[in-house]
Amino acid sequence: GWGLGLFAFDPGTMLGAGLLGLCFTLATTALLVYDLERPERFLSILLRPQWKSWLTRGAFLLVGFTTIAGLWWTLEAAAWVGLGTWRMPELARQALLWLTLPLALGAAVYTAFLFAQAEGRDLWQSPLLPVHLVVQALAMGAGALLLLHAVSGLPADLVVVARPAFATMLLVDLFVTLAGELGVPHGSEIAARAAHAITHGRHARGFWWGSVVTGHVLPLLLLMTGSAGLGGSAGLAGLAALLAGVGLYFYEHAFVMAPQEIPNS
Repeated sequence: GWGLGLFAFDPGTMLGAGLLGLCFTLATTALLVYDLERPERFLSILLRPQWKSWLTRGAFLLVGFTTIAGLWWTLEAAAWVGLGTWRMPELARQALLWLTLPLALGAAVYTAFLFAQAEGRDLWQSPLLPVHLVVQALAMGAGALLLLHAVSGLPADLVVVARPAFATMLLVDLFVTLAGELGVPHGSEIAARAAHAITHGRHARGFWWGSVVTGHVLPLLLLMTGSAGLGGSAGLAGLAALLAGVGLYFYEHAFVMAPQEIPNS
């Protein structure tokens, strides 16, 4: 948004949101290493990469994003506390912004291509999945800013962009989920059975009540209530962001587990 001129750059927002982004990316990397069961295999991915594998590409995207974003955050922090006479040059800030952007997008969507390589799980082969992950990333990014705003307050011009962006991405995410990922006819019986398990089977309660109601309907209602002039608008928006995160967890749990529970033959 800052790069597109939608709001002014704010160092405090950069430090708070940047630290939040780095922490969750490091947590993602740690879970990736843990999921390998043998942590030394992660070093093998980095030292002897198999570039055709999206596990390797994803690992390098995560490491690359953490490195560039971490460098940017460190330089901004040094300027913020006034170490010596250091001030972040605007050209360097712009360069780091545009270097970070493709790495951030890659870190958000590489899982879609990793899932596509798991050819035995038909529901994961959806061509909409990369788009869906971008939408979810934008929703949670805007939601994270609203959560920070509820805690410490952010510049008004940024919040004016973040609130409608969050609401719009929630609506788009709900549409893509219901009409795209799960609602359209599927290319195989296995994919259809996995989708049915999410919407009408063992995962239905978590999907409808956890993802749809808690993660989409309630946050949108809270945003509408907050924009109607009632008190606690920032707090309600922050609560909406938390609920959206909970709903996203319920959806991803069902989307990851259901296809693995369907026999391939």
